[in-house]
Amino acid sequence: MTVDLDKLEERIQAAVGLVARLREEKRRLEAENKELQGRLRSMVPAAAKHADDLRPRLKALEEERSTLLDERRAVARRVEEMLTKLELLQKAVHA
Repeated sequence: MTVDLDKLEERIQAAVGLVARLREEKRRLEAENKELQGRLRSMVPAAAKHADDLRPRLKALEEERSTLLDERRAVARRVEEMLTKLELLQKAVHA
């Protein structure tokens, strides 16, 4: 009976130690979580400002891309026209 009580007491002490460790880990994780939330809150305005600052540049780049695509299409069309004319000239020369 005494042996059983000793084993039970050991198991209880082990459980108490485990609970204490888990509580400490929980406190540490909650503190870390709070710190990270604070850092995140402080970063959000800077990120929003940075995004706002980039919007005009992004719009300008999109417009430039559109213009360049239009120019590329025009150049491709002119090259096709020139190739067609060249082909006609070659046929006329060899005819």
